[in-house]
Amino acid sequence: MKLLIFLLGVGLVAQPVASRLLSLAPSRGGWVMYLANVVLETLEKRLPFSRWWAEGGLIVFGCVLLFLGSGMAWLAWLVVVLHLLLVLQNQLRERAVVNAVYADQEWVGLRGATSDRPGYPAPGLHPWLSLNVEGPFVARWPELDLGLLLAGTEVNLALLVGNHSRVPTQTPVNVMLDVPEGWLVRSEATLELPVMQSGEVQRVAWTLRPSEGGGPGRVGVRVLASRFERSLSIHHAGCRQVDSDMIESVSVTRYPGGRCSAFSWRGDMDLYDSASFQDIEGLKAALELGRRYGIAQTLFLSTRLSLSEQDAREWADRYGVVRGAEEIPRFVDWLRENVSLCYSCPYPAQSPKPYLMELGNHGHLHYDTDTAGAPGNQWKAGARPGEGRYPWTREDGSSFGDQRENIREAMRWCERLLGFVPRSWAKPGRGNDRFTPSAVEAAGCEVATGSDIRIRDNVLRQPWPHHPAGTRIVELTARYPSDPQHIQHVAMLQFWMHRAHRLGIPMVMLVHQHMRQFDGIACARFTEYLVRYALERFNGDLYIDTVYGIGVWWRDVLNEETRRVDVVQEEGRIRVANHTDRDMTDLPLDLRLKGGACTTWLVSVPAGGEVVLVPGNVGS
Repeated sequence: MKLLIFLLGVGLVAQPVASRLLSLAPSRGGWVMYLANVVLETLEKRLPFSRWWAEGGLIVFGCVLLFLGSGMAWLAWLVVVLHLLLVLQNQLRERAVVNAVYADQEWVGLRGATSDRPGYPAPGLHPWLSLNVEGPFVARWPELDLGLLLAGTEVNLALLVGNHSRVPTQTPVNVMLDVPEGWLVRSEATLELPVMQSGEVQRVAWTLRPSEGGGPGRVGVRVLASRFERSLSIHHAGCRQVDSDMIESVSVTRYPGGRCSAFSWRGDMDLYDSASFQDIEGLKAALELGRRYGIAQTLFLSTRLSLSEQDAREWADRYGVVRGAEEIPRFVDWLRENVSLCYSCPYPAQSPKPYLMELGNHGHLHYDTDTAGAPGNQWKAGARPGEGRYPWTREDGSSFGDQRENIREAMRWCERLLGFVPRSWAKPGRGNDRFTPSAVEAAGCEVATGSDIRIRDNVLRQPWPHHPAGTRIVELTARYPSDPQHIQHVAMLQFWMHRAHRLGIPMVMLVHQHMRQFDGIACARFTEYLVRYALERFNGDLYIDTVYGIGVWWRDVLNEETRRVDVVQEEGRIRVANHTDRDMTDLPLDLRLKGGACTTWLVSVPAGGEVVLVPGNVGS
């Protein structure tokens, strides 16, 4: 009996302790940490108190059982101390993320400067620069690797230097390239970039010609700016002549630029609402973060209470509140003047207007939330598909017809007021059923997130991109949790990000456009941390684009059933044909040679066109 009590105590204390093991997030062992946090999240939703009280209760009750089962008070106290140390470590990490400025403080100053230790005026910040290298890499992780270089083939490399902090650099940025002896560099190996403003990304390009017959080696890149210094090392397996009969296989299995996975920031806006930061000011905070990081997020907009002043006023009057409906005309004008709308725009996203984003379809009426109430459903908050008859529903009041026409109505509003027709769609609330995928496809959308997904898919599984049964739309599933509120949420999303990278599954991070600004600054700071993590942590191995951009690349290039890019090896040549209506840029052709060596070519193919490549005569 005592053994049973002891084991029960072990189980109870193991759960909250495991939830604090944030360092497990990058590894496969991250499942332990993740599932322990899911249990606490579930308890918080089922019980009338927060997860922190549940965590403390499990520790106390578990330690009591440990003592009763073993008779060793020191063991119970040891568990308590261990847990408190983990809590302290988590709190310190959370504080560091919330307070991060992603820059070094000036600590020497002018008065402390010496000949060996230069100083700058204090106080002041020296931004941490983001470095990403573009090139024909056979792998980017754990190190940048060019594989075998082909004699007679030039190698094109580009360094993206980004200042994503809130302040400009204090000095120009110096970039230095170091190549093996005998290599030719057809551009400046050392150059100086001007002072970089906040949100600025500079591109430095080099064309290299390796020396034939050389063995394995490295190319080095070094970047200096005031107190920032970082070096990158690029491996290669040597350079030799390769004939066409030495090529064993040619394939395209990765995202643009030879990246093994992808990342997208999905944000939803259910209504224009001055009480929850779903207004111009709240949206500017999210778009400004995206601008500063060169990321075009995907905003899924529910149009009924966001673009229709009349409907928004009627909804607010029904519940006796004022939520900013009178600002909607100004909101529409602000979007037109300040936001460029796109379907796909990979990092670093740039726009002639202050902001850039993909506009996605979130339905006209937002199902399954308080915003669903409308005259057509007798003002039923949380109404689901098929539970009302609306002016846009027409003759088909079924769940399928309701959802199809709800999506089409949102398209009409977006086209009429913003001149843009969304091609991607996201599930409003939990308002999906078995008819949703076919309704989304019938309405004209091509990429979806949440169409055929159940709660367990979102929380416990990481579905591959797929076509929901009977359709050709692409489903990209967002990861749980959304809107990170504390450091455990951050670790849970890091776990999914690393798993996505290992498996090659796109990572869709759901952070609403309001970024929970009604709850403080924490969610916004955690979002910035995760965006920066995706950009920097994997040596550029995550292709960062919109939901639509990632979805159609998977459909047209990576999915064997629907791909529209053909790669054929014939008569000593490699023919690449693009049967889509979009230009394909940096298409990664991975060549496996006899003997096991690998090399990669980056190819750009115009819409409806083709290119023919000959080994030894390809500029990579």
